[in-house]
Amino acid sequence: MATRIPEETINKIRLETNIVDVVSQYVQLKKRGKNYFGFCPFHDERTPSFSVTDEKQIFHCFSCGRGGNLFTFLMEVEGINFAESVKKAAEMNDIHLDIDLDTNKPQSELQDKKNKLIAIHNATAAFYHQVLMNTVTGEPALAYLKERGFTTELLQEFQIGFSPPDKTATQKILENQNFAASLLKETGIFSDRSDSSELLDRFAGRIMFPLRNEKGATVAFSGRILPTDNAEKSDYHEAKYLNSPETILFSKRNFLFNLDKARVNMRKTSEVVLFEGYMDVISAWNADQKNGVASMGTALTDEQMRILNKTVDSVVLCYDGDRAGMEATRKAIDLLSTNQRFDISIFPMQPGMDPDDYIQEKGPQAFREGIQNHKESIFQFQSRFLKTQIDLDSEKNRVEYLERMLKELVQVDSIIERELYLNELAEDFDIDLAVLKKQLQEYQQVHMQSKRQEPQYQNPSESVATITLPTRQELTKMDTIERQILNRLFHHEEAWHYLNEVAPDFHFLNEQHQTIYFLYSAFRDEIQSVGHVDHFLDRLRDQKLTEIVSEINMNELEAEVSRQEISDIIISLRYESLQKELSLKNQEMKSASRNNDKERAKTLLADIINLNRQLRTARK
Repeated sequence: MATRIPEETINKIRLETNIVDVVSQYVQLKKRGKNYFGFCPFHDERTPSFSVTDEKQIFHCFSCGRGGNLFTFLMEVEGINFAESVKKAAEMNDIHLDIDLDTNKPQSELQDKKNKLIAIHNATAAFYHQVLMNTVTGEPALAYLKERGFTTELLQEFQIGFSPPDKTATQKILENQNFAASLLKETGIFSDRSDSSELLDRFAGRIMFPLRNEKGATVAFSGRILPTDNAEKSDYHEAKYLNSPETILFSKRNFLFNLDKARVNMRKTSEVVLFEGYMDVISAWNADQKNGVASMGTALTDEQMRILNKTVDSVVLCYDGDRAGMEATRKAIDLLSTNQRFDISIFPMQPGMDPDDYIQEKGPQAFREGIQNHKESIFQFQSRFLKTQIDLDSEKNRVEYLERMLKELVQVDSIIERELYLNELAEDFDIDLAVLKKQLQEYQQVHMQSKRQEPQYQNPSESVATITLPTRQELTKMDTIERQILNRLFHHEEAWHYLNEVAPDFHFLNEQHQTIYFLYSAFRDEIQSVGHVDHFLDRLRDQKLTEIVSEINMNELEAEVSRQEISDIIISLRYESLQKELSLKNQEMKSASRNNDKERAKTLLADIINLNRQLRTARK
């Protein structure tokens, strides 16, 4: 049986841990008024509706309805139980918790398999690293890497390794560590031979780069071919880079290289430098630019954008300077510009140069200063990109270039920026500034008309998330009034006395509200006080009730409660209840009339007259 954590220990951790500090490690929060807001980590959304309150120590998403306290958040976001969430909160706040939790609890078959596959990947990464750093087999690869500027510290930081040319070596090492052959086949590390029981390392003879998830666990590999004279003379050319195939641990669409290491600096600066490949990230890290991630050489995806969206406001695109790199930059700008979530800039590379080349040639300091002070705006990049697509020696092409750049300028919000760019275009092409401004105004009018007509943007990839989003029922007027009573009862002792005076037999019509009332009443009796809603949330084991309590507690009411307020609420509830009953009776009356049921109609008429009488009394 799992060890029960004493109540006083839980309270100590709750009191010494600020929910804002904890949530900030998972969600980028911005203060608005008294509360903090960000994008919900539990569903995809285009505008931030996730709120955290420092004063009340709770969170609530006004879109999907999720809510709770510090421990609820950790349970939801980490997929752990209550005891584990308490331990996690203690660790995050450097509070010593001298309690051993039961680690032998049953877990899902899928999670158990994932844990075993991660263990295999971690063991494989350690093996490859050992081969590179401490064996004769790894010496050529080690010499090559050091020639490229990789220090011993950098090789250790990223646990870079080398897969031996003997394709069976990795299988033997892992089987000696008692990893099952059936699991080895599912890692993606091996190519399965149908004519043999041997598993062949698909990365044999390559320099190995572990690919870690956001928690720092190795989930895949990328292998770079080791350049040799023989390879260059051969007619057979292997791919320069080889990545693990898709597995239950690894999906390129959802993966960003170095996110686990860069996230702290990304949050600190609210900025990320986005590269095309991991070699650039590692080189930038070595140059002390430690907020870089890479999308593994593939085009930026919606999933990766949503990961960034929860962490940073600004994205610096630092892609290769060749034609493919510029095209990738343009596509990334299109995706990142969706709903203007990010402040986007571009650090330009010279043609034929990549960020690693830039650092090697110009040095770490020049690279850092360039990222800081010499970035392009989207408009400047589009101008440079378009010049590579259009021959400006032709008068027709010059007109086309100007028209396309003016259409790009429509997207620039800053009036000052627009004025600067217009002046540049007028000067570069020796054209009247007034003419350009007139043409720009026409494009702006067309743009505004199209914006009014077009439907709200929704990514096709978000449709599944939208469908699976919990359906939120609209609150009735009666529900809203009942929640106002609960809010007062949560925070004001006198509200209990006023309610007992005004309506001693009061009960909530909404079943969930009545359940919350009973539970909070028992909690109040136990602690001999009101308030402490974040503490009360620990007692709730029903997620829906937790969400309701969190939402109620987010509502701001007047600081003071009065007997008149409680009396007015009870009168309003009584009136709404009678209205609802009258509506039902009227519907029944119509049904009785259609069925020619005179006796039923007569009874219902008497009920309706009585209800109308009570309504008139309730209005007074």
